[in-house]
Amino acid sequence: MKNIRYLSRSFFSGITQLLGLLIVVVGLILIFQSSNTAETSAREYLYTPSETNLRGIQERIVYEFPDTGLKLTMPRFLKNPKAFETPGKDVLVMLRTAADTCGLYQIAEAILPPNAGPPPHFHFATDEWFFSTESSLVRLYASQEPQDPLQVGQIPGINVDPVKVGSVIQNQGEILFSPKGMIHYFRNETPGQENVRGFYNIWAPGYGVSERFEDINNLDGSHADLSLAPAQQVFLQTALWGMPHDITGGFVGTEDYYDERGPVFTHPDHLEQLQELFDAGEACYPHDE
Repeated sequence: MKNIRYLSRSFFSGITQLLGLLIVVVGLILIFQSSNTAETSAREYLYTPSETNLRGIQERIVYEFPDTGLKLTMPRFLKNPKAFETPGKDVLVMLRTAADTCGLYQIAEAILPPNAGPPPHFHFATDEWFFSTESSLVRLYASQEPQDPLQVGQIPGINVDPVKVGSVIQNQGEILFSPKGMIHYFRNETPGQENVRGFYNIWAPGYGVSERFEDINNLDGSHADLSLAPAQQVFLQTALWGMPHDITGGFVGTEDYYDERGPVFTHPDHLEQLQELFDAGEACYPHDE
């Protein structure tokens, strides 16, 4: 009888432990599903995937524009890209990131409501391309004259002269290139259109881009309230990731920086380099995503 009672206690103890383990597993599954649902809900709140977004998951889209002579094969797009609403009121959908392009580049579709766009800024170590694939009026700003790339420690309006900028409307099927260390920014001036789609930003390399838009400014990878004036917060947080932004206009010598007109020094588009980056980055596409 003692053996029977012992076996009975052992049996029920084992069942209790098994049930406890089952409850933990179910709880973890529910937490994971809840997290995924929250991320999906946040993404759906920011933007609706376009037909192009969905098609780009299945295949590498080839853009060809006879009017400009441009042909470019895009990378495959991520199935569940992160999206950020920026201080400039545009939404950036991170179609590929440094983590899944072998560290070569990052590409985003910028969804642009009227008058959306970033303030004057530059990248110490990153080249950037702007690619317009749909009919729109997006004005790009850059230096009027050839300029030496800004070096680490040089800030226009502080220890070097402000940069005199002009502006140009980017046409459908055009790629414009801004080398590292060059002031640039843009603004959507398309009339009568709720959102401009198909406007791509490509950064090479892409390290720090997502972290900048996640507002990370703390050593533990979090965002902390710096309790500073907005212009100072923006400047310090963006400079942390190697891309100082200036909402005061000091970089370009005027507060009314979106009103700047005049010629723009146009750099070669380096299209072959961009295509090589897209092709090489496919080796790191997450096929099991």
